[in-house]
Amino acid sequence: MQIIFNCFDLKSVISSRGQYLLKMRCYDLAKFTIYQVAEMNKGLIELSPIQQALIYSFCENHDKAIQVLDGITLNKPDIPMCTLLAKAQMKAKRNKEAMRMFKKALDLISYSDKGPSSLAASADCLYHLGLCYMEEGNLQLTYKLAITDLTTAINMDKNSYIAFYNRALCYTKINELQMALTDYGIVLLLNAGETVTLNTYINRGLIYAELEQFIFALEDFKQAALISKTNVSLCQATAMCYHRNKEFEEAVNFFTWAVKIDPRFLDAYIGRGNSYMEYGHDEATKQAQKDFLKALHFNPAYTKARICLGYNLQAQGKFQKAWNHFTIAMEVDPKSYLAYEGRAVVCLQMGDNFAAFQDINAAIKINGTAEFLTNRGVIHEFMGQQQNAMRDYQEAISLNPTYSLAYFNAGNIYFHHRQFSQASDYFSKALKFDPENECATMNRAIANTVLKRYEEAKEDFAYVAESCPLWAAVYFNRAYFYCCLKQYELAEEDLTKALSLQPNDALIYNLRAEVRGKIGLIEEAMADYNKALDLQEHALVV
Repeated sequence: MQIIFNCFDLKSVISSRGQYLLKMRCYDLAKFTIYQVAEMNKGLIELSPIQQALIYSFCENHDKAIQVLDGITLNKPDIPMCTLLAKAQMKAKRNKEAMRMFKKALDLISYSDKGPSSLAASADCLYHLGLCYMEEGNLQLTYKLAITDLTTAINMDKNSYIAFYNRALCYTKINELQMALTDYGIVLLLNAGETVTLNTYINRGLIYAELEQFIFALEDFKQAALISKTNVSLCQATAMCYHRNKEFEEAVNFFTWAVKIDPRFLDAYIGRGNSYMEYGHDEATKQAQKDFLKALHFNPAYTKARICLGYNLQAQGKFQKAWNHFTIAMEVDPKSYLAYEGRAVVCLQMGDNFAAFQDINAAIKINGTAEFLTNRGVIHEFMGQQQNAMRDYQEAISLNPTYSLAYFNAGNIYFHHRQFSQASDYFSKALKFDPENECATMNRAIANTVLKRYEEAKEDFAYVAESCPLWAAVYFNRAYFYCCLKQYELAEEDLTKALSLQPNDALIYNLRAEVRGKIGLIEEAMADYNKALDLQEHALVV
């Protein structure tokens, strides 16, 4: 039996086929089918211009779609028509025309009612406008133009947390970090959803971390971790900030949280182990060892854990075992400069200076940093080669003019050779890049005392005495400073304080004997001389 379709039945069949083809993702065939329906409709059913434009656009006849929409927009320049035309222009790769049309749509939105539909339309325009900028290729300009457009959106709606959030992202991309921080702060004051709030804390925390403002980064990562509850990376980031802020117990707590979320998260074991190491007592050091071993249990080839274990064993005085683990790390990864550095340190402590020198040279060949050059300088000093040591320190400074330790070590060599003016200058440079280096401050104070820069020396001694009140050497050296000023009573006070902290030091007794003699305490001075002699004799016998 022959089946005959009328025209409308045929169109229905073709249209249905088009829908099936779309579901099957056979887009080329679907386009052809839709185009057939459009052609069959000519003269039978009058399609609206928008329908025609959509069909042309779907069938990738973009020029026709733009022509139709352009005509509509001239007669009726409303927000949906401008947006539709701009999107058609985007598909046709006419990005500059599309950008102009999106901006026209945004301009129309600025004069419309500020309801939810306007906000949605504005967000849609801004999103596609950003895509156009990116398509143009100049990312720096893209973000700056996006910032301008987002500022327009913010002026239209001061409560648009999405606009503030996106503008913060753009500011971050062009490295305007303070502006980004301001916008992220505003987002958190507005009624943003949980997802945006979480991402805001994370992004702001990353900026603070980049600026090395770890106290603020810590608070943001902590809030993000509390919102997420199961994000191991956020727990890790929070713990690392606690570690940098020297809040080691809190760091341990967050590393432990990370391990509970993911028991195989190796970096959490390593981070917790390093935090335990900072506790400074044997029990914590052994607990750290367990964490490093746990990480190695999961992955024996993980060099980071192996190196940490090596330093842990070194801290326990188990030098040969530490040496073995650094060697294993090198066998696993022959390019591991940190393993060479670690073994060099252990060799130095074991008295094998030449082996230490070879290992640090190997580390420098792989990664010639200022730190490694400085370490080689230290090894040169152990080998009695101060000229070579100074050469390494100067090379380290040339490589990294902000590396404090190189200045400090070079300053000590100048000090040793009684070049006190140069020593003082180098200690000052060391303190410029590491203001908390009390050793550099005290050495500068001693150098300035010799140079008779007494006011500067007095300030430095006062700072160190306040920072390190239990350091006997501070009081001994300040006593010498007071002797130079003939302030013997103050010198006697400092020496007595030094002896209360370090009771069996013959050198301190000897200087106090001299000071007591100056202020007429002859009997006490004799007692101090005798005590100094007894201690020196005992030291010779031992």
